[in-house]
Amino acid sequence: MKRILLSLLLLFMAGGAILSHPEPAAASSDAVFQLRTTPNATLYEYKYARLVPTKKLGTSMRYRVTGVSGDYFVISEAKKKIYIKKNEARLFHIQPLTRAHLSSALTRQLAHDFEKSTRVYEPYEYVRLVSPYAEQLANRAVRGDWSIPTAPHQLLVKNIDTFDWHTGIPKTENDSFPFQIHYWVTLNQLTQAYNNTGNIAYLKYGERFVKSWTKAHPVSKYKEYRWPYNDHSTAIRTFHLLNYWDAYKKSTLHKDPAFTALILKTIHEHGTLLATPSFYMPQHNHGMFQDIALMAIAKQHPSFDKSVEWQTLATQRLQVQIDQGISRDGVHLEHSPGYQSYLYYTFIRLKAWADANRFPLPSNVSRIDKMPVQLTYMMKPNGTLPIFGDTTGVTQSLSIIPDIMKYPELAYAVTQGKRGKKPPLTLKKVGTQYSFMREYWSAPPRSFDNATQVMMTAGFNSKVHKHADDLNIDVYGLGRDFITETGRYGYTKRPERARVFGVEAHNTVHRAGENLDLRPDMRGKSYIASIKDTGGTSVAIGESKLMGKGANHRRTLVYDKAQTLVVYDRITSPTASKFVQRFHLAEGLKPLQSSLQNQNILYGDTSGRTIQIMQLNRRPNSSMQRSTSFVSVKDYEWKPRSQVISYHSGKDVTFVTLIRLDQKKKTITKATLQPKGNRYVVTYTLSDKTTGKIEFDK
Repeated sequence: MKRILLSLLLLFMAGGAILSHPEPAAASSDAVFQLRTTPNATLYEYKYARLVPTKKLGTSMRYRVTGVSGDYFVISEAKKKIYIKKNEARLFHIQPLTRAHLSSALTRQLAHDFEKSTRVYEPYEYVRLVSPYAEQLANRAVRGDWSIPTAPHQLLVKNIDTFDWHTGIPKTENDSFPFQIHYWVTLNQLTQAYNNTGNIAYLKYGERFVKSWTKAHPVSKYKEYRWPYNDHSTAIRTFHLLNYWDAYKKSTLHKDPAFTALILKTIHEHGTLLATPSFYMPQHNHGMFQDIALMAIAKQHPSFDKSVEWQTLATQRLQVQIDQGISRDGVHLEHSPGYQSYLYYTFIRLKAWADANRFPLPSNVSRIDKMPVQLTYMMKPNGTLPIFGDTTGVTQSLSIIPDIMKYPELAYAVTQGKRGKKPPLTLKKVGTQYSFMREYWSAPPRSFDNATQVMMTAGFNSKVHKHADDLNIDVYGLGRDFITETGRYGYTKRPERARVFGVEAHNTVHRAGENLDLRPDMRGKSYIASIKDTGGTSVAIGESKLMGKGANHRRTLVYDKAQTLVVYDRITSPTASKFVQRFHLAEGLKPLQSSLQNQNILYGDTSGRTIQIMQLNRRPNSSMQRSTSFVSVKDYEWKPRSQVISYHSGKDVTFVTLIRLDQKKKTITKATLQPKGNRYVVTYTLSDKTTGKIEFDK
């Protein structure tokens, strides 16, 4: 016995090692991986229940891997099993990795080891959370108290391992709530908290989260799940999944090949789904996110069998999306100023991600460089955006875009002149989507936020966020809103959401009892035609054929740069109809006096600021009335306010509306409309005997 023990001791001292897992994993006939040794790597054979060094390599060598055993790769040489330490070899794939490959025990193990050695990429972060806020959210998450950014803001998950994803999420009329839960806002919180602190508990909970969600939502049933496999939520979830995996695979938790296989299978399935034509959203910002997510998978997992194809497909799709969704002069064509900011934020991060990871983007992505310049002229003097389309009226801050000081004119507009540089223009055609007319940018007679600003919107490029709001206007002045949009209400199934899309919710003209014609073949038939400075006035003209039935609506705004505005609507139609003009007033404006017979009405607020609306082209078949409507400045607000409605019937109908803003108790006491060749002349007299004149083309 002593002689046997001595022999074993000598063998161990000679370089042998005892295997913790002596039997290698079974070989696969469908080999995906080979290894390349380091120079001077040692080869081992299994003898006498030990690994014994048998050969020292003089150079780097390549071998086909036939198994894995503990800390060793197994190869076959001269019909012998040879062992190489994992830290003396590097795996590389000799054929692309498919989802089916992960059913092989050997491939799963090799994929696990391969993932450990792959680089961590600069992440594409959909939302970046500052520390310690990320840790606060993550600490809540691991306690089962998930913080969701939108109402009702909380999801209680007693045990993530047994959580029922199909019944455990409370029903709510807010579609954004399940949307954010299923795009894994919680996993993003955990990942960012781990990256900030290194606290492994966040990744551990994330592992349980991923296992629980994927078990409940097999991709084979994606058509059955509205929010888990929503086109947009799938794209955003992909970002969060990739970033979590990059953190996890470099951590001490990365020990289980089965979890590696689950992650890789899930990422591959997401790529396959994102590339599926029937799942894709063309001409839509959701499609843009799908493209970016597919790019990220292709870049971060080049070993996948479809990665080259996915990269090509996503790049081609994104180029088309940009052509259709962002104009050459940098205006987002989904017709909502809020999305001008949102999409810029998305694309500037995409460019940073692509630069960091040496990923080629379509050449037309350079269009985004002009987006902040255009956003400057969408800002109102009170620091909000007009609530055109799906835009809220929240006050904006310097975080409206990243690195805003690179665009000092936008910074000036956002901070009400406290930072940045004064913009050079007081009138501008913002693409073909908006016209912008402003009284001043800095300190003439009144403060920054007292400047008058008039905007008009037009454009039908897709149904995305498209309200029936063509040639709709927003009027701000004297430190408050006077004529505003209805807002977006919120992403919900409630009737208020449906109501904001209809033409009756907007400050435009429509055929009585009918909506605008938003069929696909009407795209491109609404636009801002021109804007000019005549010296005494600023003039913007928009054209729209969206009334349908061959009708054309031409709206001319003439602003005298001193709180007086003419809105001239001309509607030409092959058949006579009753047409309706609407102006929805901002909250807090109450009727002070009116002469509906003379089509002259005055509203005011408690601070003495007034708006007077007069129809100058009065006819026997025209009329004016007061009514009510609602406004949603913030999501899920629905507050009553007033509207002024005018009617006119015929084939060739004109509304000539004189609008006056005031805070000095002056009103228009007399106004006339006179033709002068191809022009109209409006003259008016104020109660203090001051007179004014505004001219414009018929």
